[in-house]
Amino acid sequence: MKKLYFKIIVLLTFIAATSPMVIQAQCTCSGGLPATKVLYSVQLAPTNLPSATIIMPQFNPTTNPGFDLSCVTMFDTLSGITISGARNLNSSTALLPPSNPLYSPTGRMEYAFLLLVSANVVGPGVNQIKSFNTPYGPDSLGAYGQPDDTITYGPTNLFTGWTGSKVSTSVASYIGTGTVTFAYNILGNLNVTEGSINFRQQITATYSGNFGLAYYLCPSSPLATSIAYFSAIKNKGEIDLQWLAANFQNSTSYEIQYSKNGEDFSPIADMPAGTATAGTIAQYNYQYHINPADLGSLYFRIKRIETDGHISYSSVKMIDLESNGSVGIQVYPNPVTDRVRIQFAENHSGQFLLELINTSGQVIQQQSVNLSSSNQVDLGIANHPAHGLYLLRARDISHHTQYLTKLQIQ
Repeated sequence: MKKLYFKIIVLLTFIAATSPMVIQAQCTCSGGLPATKVLYSVQLAPTNLPSATIIMPQFNPTTNPGFDLSCVTMFDTLSGITISGARNLNSSTALLPPSNPLYSPTGRMEYAFLLLVSANVVGPGVNQIKSFNTPYGPDSLGAYGQPDDTITYGPTNLFTGWTGSKVSTSVASYIGTGTVTFAYNILGNLNVTEGSINFRQQITATYSGNFGLAYYLCPSSPLATSIAYFSAIKNKGEIDLQWLAANFQNSTSYEIQYSKNGEDFSPIADMPAGTATAGTIAQYNYQYHINPADLGSLYFRIKRIETDGHISYSSVKMIDLESNGSVGIQVYPNPVTDRVRIQFAENHSGQFLLELINTSGQVIQQQSVNLSSSNQVDLGIANHPAHGLYLLRARDISHHTQYLTKLQIQ
């Protein structure tokens, strides 16, 4: 049998995006906070070119100050169409003795085939393989040299909108000021499942897709795990900042910082630990006055400074100055053991239904509460549910709205 293997490499010789899109990711940094995801993407138009490469920019630490690369994900959404041809290379089977299993009085031969294809994405720390197959036949082919000795199958939509992804924590090759290269390969073969092995095959493919490379970033400075809760709530012309912190020394101090782009932070106030007893949890409040120069969004964080010079930070909270409505709910402590406090972004009045939902979508606990010009309510965690991630949903029965947030039970 003569087998014509084919190999196709996706043509993407350009860098993905002129400016990457930044969104929040599901990965977590220290302290349980979500990582920042920087996404580069390219779109591949339908092509059947034989070879090329996928080129993406590396993570440049100098343009992302204050962040380290934690992990990367290469992902794709692919579609492929194949055309397969087979040609019978046998002489007329009518010339064979009737005792031969391939003998046919018409001189023709029955064939059936199975097309096997694997799609591979290979790069630093990434080796993603997905297999596809489709059967053809049985069909009758004429003897070699006759007009009907060849058959064509397709076009066949072998895979449409198939999605795949691969995560790598080996990030050294992705850090720098240059590029990182991937190869996308399609390997395949037409196998005979019925008939003679003496045939010739030819396979072509036209394919398209979208490719992406996601960089997951975490703050270079450690997050202050001793800051158990930090909230920022817009209240008319002011923004109320509140945080809870465990003070191991009275000399601990806090610096309130804000930013207009979420990257460059400036100090706006300092606050000492005060007279709170060392080892206890203390509550801190600060009120930021919105001025006319503040437009769009503002970002806030708390810098914790120990007497030995150790510095750590809270999570970052964003306030949309253009929004007049609630930005949702926050919970603390999180992770929680037996009781959690739910804080809304604004005061509410009316009946609420608090629901704890597992990852299968089942409501495992419900509690009805009434709020009267309040933005806080407590929920006791009942029946000791299994450790893990849950959703906490607060449904405003009076106004037909709902709020969702994640909750980790330990």
